[in-house]
Amino acid sequence: MVAAAVVVALALVSIHVLEGSTSTSSPIVTGADRNPTLAPQAGVRALTTIPAAVYDEVGTNGEPALLAVTAGQPLLHSAHKPRLVYEGAEYCPYCAADRYAIIAALARFGRFSGLRVTASGAKDGDIATFSFLNSSYQSRYVSFRPYEAADRLGQPLQHVPAAVERLFSTYAGNPATNTPSRFGAGRWAAPGIPFLDLANRYVVAGTSSALAEVVGSGALDEHNANLLAIAEAIRAPMSASSRALGAASFVADANYLSAAICSLDGSRPASVCRSSGVRTAAAVLARVRPIR
Repeated sequence: MVAAAVVVALALVSIHVLEGSTSTSSPIVTGADRNPTLAPQAGVRALTTIPAAVYDEVGTNGEPALLAVTAGQPLLHSAHKPRLVYEGAEYCPYCAADRYAIIAALARFGRFSGLRVTASGAKDGDIATFSFLNSSYQSRYVSFRPYEAADRLGQPLQHVPAAVERLFSTYAGNPATNTPSRFGAGRWAAPGIPFLDLANRYVVAGTSSALAEVVGSGALDEHNANLLAIAEAIRAPMSASSRALGAASFVADANYLSAAICSLDGSRPASVCRSSGVRTAAAVLARVRPIR
């Protein structure tokens, strides 16, 4: 049912805007009903200051590589930095889960501002989460541009540039016509959104099987865990209560994303890229067969 909702919403979203912007801020959307409030600083702080020892203790948590590895693809960059592109939707439960891992990973390379708080659709888990809508990200190492294509009701929210649509079609396929992509086929639990392209060298389309299991368990339902509780669980993933939320899987995915970024930006900063958690994830990624 969730996969069907993804297909329907993607088919509804209009994606025609001017291309070529290199800004790292999301296009502004106004209107109280479509503009979620700023996330609580306590939640942002908990997720973006996970101790290095936690990342090292979790490593990959024994989970397979989150990302598909590409070969022979044109490098995606902006202002001489590797460019990372995200497309998701606020109603999407898998996006709700993946944003935690994405934010945790990117916070090791830069700083977010203006992150918002929302929840996946009422019939799609009602999972408390962050929204990238109207947020910005600054980094010395990478460029990150997120798009939230639909709100939590499934209505179009942000326009997605045609260039990003082409990336999505290339690496994720076309869910509206059930056309798969050769990149990462069968790797993810529900191919489609969330979609993350890391400089055309690594791609994620859908969510990892571990996080899909967490989403499916209902443990993240907003009635069971609010945003702060989830962020704090990820920060301390080995406690009994945190294990009930599958917190270690978020950290493992963040290590995989960090390892991919390190391979793109010249292994900077060294404090992240030389950490044992990232090196463990990098070793697994190195064994993934690239797809052309």
